[in-house]
Amino acid sequence: MDVITMEENQIEASIITDSTNGILSITVIFSNIGETSYFLDKKLTFHNGIYTISCLSLNAEGKEIKRRINIKVKPSSFPDDYIEIKPHSSYRGSLVLNEYFNLPESGSISIQYQASARNPVTGDIDVINSAITEIEIGD
Repeated sequence: MDVITMEENQIEASIITDSTNGILSITVIFSNIGETSYFLDKKLTFHNGIYTISCLSLNAEGKEIKRRINIKVKPSSFPDDYIEIKPHSSYRGSLVLNEYFNLPESGSISIQYQASARNPVTGDIDVINSAITEIEIGD
């Protein structure tokens, strides 16, 4: 499990993948490495297995795998639309990629979580990127 941390952030993202019977799912672990609570927009966390804001980069054989549909979402309001991640704690968000992407039947897929959002407490733009995760699917 690889993690890329932005020095000014207190949040890290890492990806765990699972491919079973043609179904590819991921879990993104958001870890708060800071000393204060961190508030992360639910739309960026696959809350309840839903993918609304584009924050995944998927590629196969050097080509981008596009989303099936784009979803229009309303602006988030604090605190209702945010998940609090306490200091030195984490939150796991899972997603079945087959539901949102036209995945190839086999081959190597690279996945990266990439998000930037306005921090509702500080007003700063936070950038959260994971390392690129490679997975073989199909035969």
